[in-house]
Amino acid sequence: MIGCEQGRVISWLVDTSLALLTAVIFLAVYLAAAVVLAVLYLARRSGHAAALGPLSPGLLSPLGLIFGLLVGFLVADVWSDRAQAATSVSQEASALRDVDLLSSAFPAERPEIRQLLRDQIDEYVTTEWPQMADGRATLSLAPALLVQIRGIVLGLPIQTDGQRVAQDRLETSIDRALEARRTRLVLSASAIDPLRLTALYLVAVTTLAAMGCVQADRLRRAATALALLATAMAIALTLLVAQGAPFTGYYAIDPGHLLEVRP
Repeated sequence: MIGCEQGRVISWLVDTSLALLTAVIFLAVYLAAAVVLAVLYLARRSGHAAALGPLSPGLLSPLGLIFGLLVGFLVADVWSDRAQAATSVSQEASALRDVDLLSSAFPAERPEIRQLLRDQIDEYVTTEWPQMADGRATLSLAPALLVQIRGIVLGLPIQTDGQRVAQDRLETSIDRALEARRTRLVLSASAIDPLRLTALYLVAVTTLAAMGCVQADRLRRAATALALLATAMAIALTLLVAQGAPFTGYYAIDPGHLLEVRP
């Protein structure tokens, strides 16, 4: 149940506007810093400040390293998925463009093939892209119009060696387009794991607490240090979450390449 709630929160964060996403993350990190500062202040007022510090500054090094490694691993996964998704869209567009160009070897069938290509790309843009953004895209349904083009290609009348070569390359291009589409749909379901993002936030809070304890004897200096550290952490978290899903949010990959090759 908790995992489902976390998943809905992450989906909302990724799909929201960049301004609101930034505000939410900065508020969450600054709130953690404020709580740390409030605890230090109350401990000092109650005479228990010695129990919290000042601690050795060497404590910050391993905690900062853990936070940096977690951010690095998550960013590497996110950017890898985005790069593969962008490549799949480019490859799909290139394959569909090849289908359009190669169909010129068959003047009689070319108008029908071009119309089917046009309608298929329109369906991708108007139907599949919103489904990918919502995480509802599925591999269970094949692109009917592209499958219809394959049927036409397989039944083309071959009269010259050039047409035979063109037919073979048409089949290869259609297979490339179908494979790129499968990759695109699979990657549309990739997103930041809520558990890993929660763990990253908890490590950030722990690091803020350590920073506060290192400066426990100087509250003003502690406030400045916490503000600087919290700002850096919030920037890193914002960048990570904003690109958390390839086809969702402010940095979503659009179907521009497909529209460019639309006949």
